[in-house]
Amino acid sequence: MLLDCLRQTVRKANVWLLVLICLAVVSGGCREKEPALNKDAQRLKNELLDEISWLMPKVLEPVGKEDWEAIPPVLQSFFEEIGKKGKIVPARLVILDRNGITQVTFPPKKEEYLHFYNYEPAKVVFTKKRKAQAILYLGLEKFFVIMAPILEEGQVIGAVALGFSEEELKNTLKISEKEFLDINFNK
Repeated sequence: MLLDCLRQTVRKANVWLLVLICLAVVSGGCREKEPALNKDAQRLKNELLDEISWLMPKVLEPVGKEDWEAIPPVLQSFFEEIGKKGKIVPARLVILDRNGITQVTFPPKKEEYLHFYNYEPAKVVFTKKRKAQAILYLGLEKFFVIMAPILEEGQVIGAVALGFSEEELKNTLKISEKEFLDINFNK
């Protein structure tokens, strides 16, 4: 009797275990998948992530010390190196301080006082410590921007933003607006 009761309990447990496994498989298949990237979008993603990885350690110390004068030579070197290697060269590169305020622009350009902290991608960068991309309108120009946090001991001390003109994105890089916005630079 006890043995029959135990067998019945094991059978019920096996049924529930099977139901749980099926639910796990089905729910895993229902997640929204990242859109497949075409070769141009994948190249853009890979190269920009490589460029950001190259740049971050070189700007970390000057950004941490707020030594803004030390950064333009680093950015000059960055532009020269990626240009020589035939890599994707941004139209603009911007270094933001911990408050989301532009401190350095390369190539140098007289800019108005630009504060990005309330800009949605900057909120993601500064609060979630994640890369973000979006479209930015500066006057009549449309820029496609990727921003990445500059982290020191797990804290955001600034951000780097790489910008591309609409013409460059479409004609040179062969990426549509939607394709650019669909890239997940955090994976």
